Amino acid sequence: MNRPQIYANEWLKLHPYTSIQPSDSYFVNLSNELYRACTLALPDSFRKKLSMYIAAYLEDQISGLGLWQSFTTEHKRLYGKYLPFYAVSSDYIADEINEEDIRFIIWNTWQKVSSLHEHAYINPNNPSIKKQAEIFYAILEKAYEEAPENETLSEYFSHPGSKMEADRKLTWLFGHTYLTEPSMLPYIEQIAPNDRFIIPVGPLALFLHEWISLLSTPEAWKDITGLFTPAPEVPEEVRNKNKEIYHNFVHGTDGKKIVYLNGYGELRRFLVEVLKWQDDDNHTLPQMKAHRNFILMTEPEKGVLLAKDICEYIADKENPLYNQELAQRNAFRLLTEETLCPPDLLTYCIQNNFIPDAQLPEGQEKELVQQNADFIARHSLLYYYRGD
Repeated sequence: MNRPQIYANEWLKLHPYTSIQPSDSYFVNLSNELYRACTLALPDSFRKKLSMYIAAYLEDQISGLGLWQSFTTEHKRLYGKYLPFYAVSSDYIADEINEEDIRFIIWNTWQKVSSLHEHAYINPNNPSIKKQAEIFYAILEKAYEEAPENETLSEYFSHPGSKMEADRKLTWLFGHTYLTEPSMLPYIEQIAPNDRFIIPVGPLALFLHEWISLLSTPEAWKDITGLFTPAPEVPEEVRNKNKEIYHNFVHGTDGKKIVYLNGYGELRRFLVEVLKWQDDDNHTLPQMKAHRNFILMTEPEKGVLLAKDICEYIADKENPLYNQELAQRNAFRLLTEETLCPPDLLTYCIQNNFIPDAQLPEGQEKELVQQNADFIARHSLLYYYRGD
């Protein structure tokens, strides 16, 4: 039985236009060649998508679109290396095609499919990924010498064009390119147009204004309403209240900005005796009685945050509740499970190496996880790590 094939209308869905361009027939054929060579254990619809993503990566590199360059440039700025997980060889050329790039695109697609359907985490060093990348790279090496440039995409984001054109470009960039679609697949239908500006997308959870600043210049896009809107001003009374909470917190803890509390009784005493909250059920969070432990953390601009039932996973010397055995089993969840750990606390823990036991759920790849913890959190949590 012949495998279904990829048609032009499916390829067009990964593009910001609806009319076939001169180069598209070549890339549809290339997508089908990649599709026939794809043997990964993915649903067939996602084998199709992956094949088109790999073809679109080649199209991006030879057409001067700049998506892949923006991703690797920002990753290198953040972490000092081109890619997460994969060390690049001496033959790696940033603006050409590379097997390591293909490995990442395969992993990125597979991981998002897995999280959508199975809630599992794919080991980036899964041998199937490397084997498939080698097969795809051999096909792309030949195609790189003959593939036509898509002139429509050349420097596509260098200027916004009309208001309608700018909206089309931003809509495509937000959730329909080969790099941003995987992260947005579960949510795209529920997102209102203006929400595009406050939701981070893609492998690095970048906001649209960050993407545009990498692909073009902010000045060229400065007149697009909403794109570079500053954060809303916090009312003065809220700022003053947060400063009061911060002052009470650090005064009552001899300068500490984070505390670990065992049970609701300790939480209630802290709220009343240290933060000076009223000792009644309207102010002491009785809904937290069922939880076993708590972390409170303070910042002068934000007041105080509360996390529950994760003390065992935090290897802070000030934390008497840390349990290495439980941390080895569960600390990875802090990087991947939405709302489990507040983003400011998670950032603090990553920066201070307070989750050294985090490893893949199967008890593997501890070093890989430690070296890529912030990326894993960005990639997995998106808005729940970088949203405010």
